[in-house]
Amino acid sequence: MSGLLLGTGTAILTPPLGTPLAGYGADRPASEVLDDLELRAFWFQETAEAEARAVCLVTADILGFTESLTTAIRAELTERFDLAPDAVLLAASHTHSGPQTCENMSKAGGPPVPDVLRTLRQRLVTAVGEARGTLRPVTLHVGHGHLEGYAINRRVLVNGQAVMAPNPEGARDDEVLALSCRDAEGRIAAVLFHYTCHPTTMGDTRITGDYPGAARRHVERAFEGACAGFLPGCFGDVRPACTLIGGKRFRRGIPDDVAVFGEALGAEVVRAVQASGPPLQPSLSARTDTLALPLAKESEQARLTLQRLDLAETLRLIALGGEICVDYGHFIKGLDAEGVTVPVGYTNGMVGYICPARLFPEGGYEPDTSHPVFDLSSPFQPAIEEIIHAGIRRLMA
Repeated sequence: MSGLLLGTGTAILTPPLGTPLAGYGADRPASEVLDDLELRAFWFQETAEAEARAVCLVTADILGFTESLTTAIRAELTERFDLAPDAVLLAASHTHSGPQTCENMSKAGGPPVPDVLRTLRQRLVTAVGEARGTLRPVTLHVGHGHLEGYAINRRVLVNGQAVMAPNPEGARDDEVLALSCRDAEGRIAAVLFHYTCHPTTMGDTRITGDYPGAARRHVERAFEGACAGFLPGCFGDVRPACTLIGGKRFRRGIPDDVAVFGEALGAEVVRAVQASGPPLQPSLSARTDTLALPLAKESEQARLTLQRLDLAETLRLIALGGEICVDYGHFIKGLDAEGVTVPVGYTNGMVGYICPARLFPEGGYEPDTSHPVFDLSSPFQPAIEEIIHAGIRRLMA
């Protein structure tokens, strides 16, 4: 029977004041640091008699990792650490209160600043090296929780057309998943927590990791010495429930909203970790696929990256490279009734908004008007849902 080794690394990614922030469609120079943007690296290695297998997960408080940035980072990690490119998963929290990191999203805050990308790559590689150099035996566990009242669907039908407004009856996913590692003394060494809500609580020029950063800090305080990372769910059409009185319109959040949301999520993650099940049998593997998604403009396509990363015989991640709507998360979770399959959006690429077919007749931002933000010539076709489902099923086979 094989065992599991884990190493972790950390880095600060906060850019200088004056750096343009991205995510709200305007060039907004950063005026203040509400809290630091951070990165966490998790190196898992199997201790089997055969050749040891390894995978690496990186979580970062940034808008996104594009396909080109992912390719460059993977190539550097392969050269330095002999790590297979498919075995690297890069997950962005998608905070809208950080610098631009996506060259195909210049309409959401201007082009990336070269020094910001250079620093990101350097510190990421250093953190992965730190993780590789701190391996120790651990056991892997899964815990389940629930957090209701903090996330809400943002699409409402008005006269048959979708507008961006609070929809308490709309689709969302309030499940909290906590993947935790315990060392030989039983202490919590690492936590990867998963939740489904856009990190768009704030909306001004203050740098912040938003609620995922606040939740991470809560978890790391609760488990002294632990390293915690946020795995973003499929929250393309789900956002924080910051509304004006009456609940009919959204409002911009304030720092107290970030703190309250983060503390609530962090507390539920801690509870889920403490109630986790028995150790899982490690089984590390990874593979990727690329799908061609048809655009409405005839003969044009865009590339969506998929990745399957297994941590145990009954635990795997399915990662998708775009702003994935919540329907896909529910689809992925339902594919394996006996194990745990975690849907992770905003990974390894930022192709655009990926909507289910049912949203296209309703129109609105996600299916109809978001495409220019990602430098796409036209919206996607509804057929993408069937293509993506088939691709995910192939990865799961």
